[in-house]
Amino acid sequence: MKRSIILALLLAGSGGSGMTTSTGPNGETIVGNEVSVQITGAANEQVAFGLAQRYCRKTDRAARFVSMAGSTSAYDCVKAPA
Repeated sequence: MKRSIILALLLAGSGGSGMTTSTGPNGETIVGNEVSVQITGAANEQVAFGLAQRYCRKTDRAARFVSMAGSTSAYDCVKAPA
């Protein structure tokens, strides 16, 4: 499952949008592009969702939960309703 999340993010990133990696305030790993983000090492699901929301808002999008495997949560960054 974890491999499929990583593979999906890599494939999404190969469509012209480069993947970025950053670190959250408590050492979380944030990997994403304009259409998806993966959070690893968050204290709980609420923290992971908050980090994903903040990441997606950079491109005027909203985070939508996709899946969780171990300590890694995956989100799509979807266009926010007008």
